[in-house]
Amino acid sequence: MTLPGNPEALAERAATYVSSASRIERAADDLRNLAYASTARSLDAIRERSGQAAGDLSAAYGRYAGTANALVEYAAALREAQRKADEADASEAHAERHAGNADTQVAAYDRQVRALEQSAAPAGNIEAAERQLADARAAARRYDNAATAAREAHEQARRDMEAAAQRAMSLIDSAIDATNEGWLDKVGTFFECLGSFFADLGKWIGDFLQDLWKELERLVATVLALVGTVLILALVYALLSTIPFIGPFIAALVVGLLAGFLLSSILSDVLKPTPQVNEYDRTRREKRDSQGEPTDLAHALKDAGYVDSLGHYTEDSADETVIKVTKVVDADGVVRWRVALPSTQEWLSRFNGDQGAVNDLDSNLALMLTPSLRSQYERAVLQAMQQAGVGPDDPVMLVGFSQGGIMAGHLAAYNSDYNWDAVVVAGAPIDSMPIPSSTTVVSVQHDGDPVPRLDSVISLGTDGYAQQRPNWTTINTPSPLASQGVGGIHNAAAYNSTLQNQIDRVPRGTQDDLDAYFIGDGSTYGYDTTYYSWQEK
Repeated sequence: MTLPGNPEALAERAATYVSSASRIERAADDLRNLAYASTARSLDAIRERSGQAAGDLSAAYGRYAGTANALVEYAAALREAQRKADEADASEAHAERHAGNADTQVAAYDRQVRALEQSAAPAGNIEAAERQLADARAAARRYDNAATAAREAHEQARRDMEAAAQRAMSLIDSAIDATNEGWLDKVGTFFECLGSFFADLGKWIGDFLQDLWKELERLVATVLALVGTVLILALVYALLSTIPFIGPFIAALVVGLLAGFLLSSILSDVLKPTPQVNEYDRTRREKRDSQGEPTDLAHALKDAGYVDSLGHYTEDSADETVIKVTKVVDADGVVRWRVALPSTQEWLSRFNGDQGAVNDLDSNLALMLTPSLRSQYERAVLQAMQQAGVGPDDPVMLVGFSQGGIMAGHLAAYNSDYNWDAVVVAGAPIDSMPIPSSTTVVSVQHDGDPVPRLDSVISLGTDGYAQQRPNWTTINTPSPLASQGVGGIHNAAAYNSTLQNQIDRVPRGTQDDLDAYFIGDGSTYGYDTTYYSWQEK
């Protein structure tokens, strides 16, 4: 994908600054001529004012000229970076195309060698086939290396563009600082700094109180969840103890084992260090399985199902947690981010050992029962967003199915590190989470799906019911795969289909606002997607 930015438009804007700087310089010269060419005493006041105005214009000229020169230089660097990135993308596409053909030849020659060996063909024929196989493998490696080199060239072009942007900003700052030395400027700067100090102080106090409030919300939610869990365990004990062949002793033992299982699962997750987060390179198969970028809100859940399929080295394994972070830039330069979060991919970590993915049963229990304790999943997601370059004020949309939806609601409800602008979830128990009214929520829940009802149980019945508020839309409807039982009701693909078919139940204004996070929106200028992964330590 080509790098963002429009060097031609930037060059035109720079030319405008150059022209403005020239006109300012001429006006300053004219005022100086007026100030120093006039000798009459009656013109003293005009001469003084003209000199002052000329000085002010000279300062403005320095700012305009410095800015113009920086923009001219950056426009050229941006144009060159885009050229290199486009060439790298073309090289990568060429290499990937030929790599696929090479892989096909390798498979064909491999089959041919095995067939010749099995049929006891002449040694010369077998040797010839083996040479062809070796040549095909060497060609496949060359194309793979070429694709890797092309991707690195693209990233180098991106780094060149970012370095040029930093240089342009530095030149502009220098131009402004160099013409900001007047006494009145210094006085103004002092008061600006003083005002900035009090503004920063107020922001710090506000952020501190907000963080304190978030922690209190986490604590209250944790207490409610734990009390609810204790009551459920007490109910289980009461029911078991009334059964004649079980009795109070065995009932207490069963409840104790269940409580120990819950506690050990939660502590196993929250006490481990934050996993190492790295960019994730998808395999060819994973790239082929991709259904492409979502074009609008109706297709948002497509990402949720896709990230579930990543990080599996074999069909039955859950080796890594993989998330998708998409940067969307509109024509006005506004940057938005979309983060797709996977659902539970490992259920038996307490019995057969952790496979590697942190989106497991342990993390599920920690998120639902102890929101005041930060799970590995939460900490790693925040680390990945930081690596991606998400700014604290950039609007962010979180997308997730099941546990991915729990994580999305959890972040919006209990974390203030980022600007959680929207949450789009399916089959997730988020109704009792204190998500602020500033966050737009779209929640899809199938009739008969037990998962979205879990928060009603553990929150002692407080809230935990489908929300319908100005910022919150819940779509309740039967699953298109309901005939398959719970597996068809709590199903990512079914939820994706439901949102597409029921999108009209989301208010039109909400759809228009949230469509800006997708490539199909008319104002979209460019987008960039990066995958991040980590394993449990």
